[in-house]
Amino acid sequence: MGLSSLNAYSGGLFSLIYSAGPVAKAVMLILLIFSVISWTIMFVKFRQYGRAEREGERFFHAAREADSFKKLITIYRDSPDNSFYRLILACYKEITKRQKENNPDIKPGTIPIIENALKITISEESTRLERRLSFLATTANASPFIGLFGTVWGIMDSFREIGVRGTTSLAVVAPGISEALIATAMGLAAAIPAVLAYNYFSGRLRRIISRMENASMYLLNIIEK
Repeated sequence: MGLSSLNAYSGGLFSLIYSAGPVAKAVMLILLIFSVISWTIMFVKFRQYGRAEREGERFFHAAREADSFKKLITIYRDSPDNSFYRLILACYKEITKRQKENNPDIKPGTIPIIENALKITISEESTRLERRLSFLATTANASPFIGLFGTVWGIMDSFREIGVRGTTSLAVVAPGISEALIATAMGLAAAIPAVLAYNYFSGRLRRIISRMENASMYLLNIIEK
């Protein structure tokens, strides 16, 4: 922090950011990018999981009313961009394939094959729904350390300024320390929402996967009727 920047200091947040050195500004820019991407992921996941949960409710409502797999397909129609619809689709493909190979009746040996197809579909959907959640964990873990790096660098710069000016007056030290600490504050501001969101969405994802496993049991029971 030079003398010109010291004169520009007025104590406000934007003045602190404006008067910060290039390293501190680069750190704050990185943290800002982390924060923006994290909030975008939170918004996307909130909508994606909300839709999956609503589709789960709709599936179970249809499954309770259906007394056969054909009737379930008739009741539950949706776009392919739906985890529960993909379970039905996986069943339908296996049943159609086995019926073409053998006969219209579903043999006992077909059920384990359909069960494996459902497990594969659940695993694929779990991977798809979990995508980008890891970035929230990365932000939660890395942002405080990135902010701390900016703070350490800023404090080193403040000590250098004390050496240049030959005084330990608060008027010289305080602005530099404030600039340094803002990097840590930004790191925490990026990390805290990210860690809360990661835990929140991980819990919702576990519940959705559990619902899909229950849905696959419903499907097997309906097919075996």
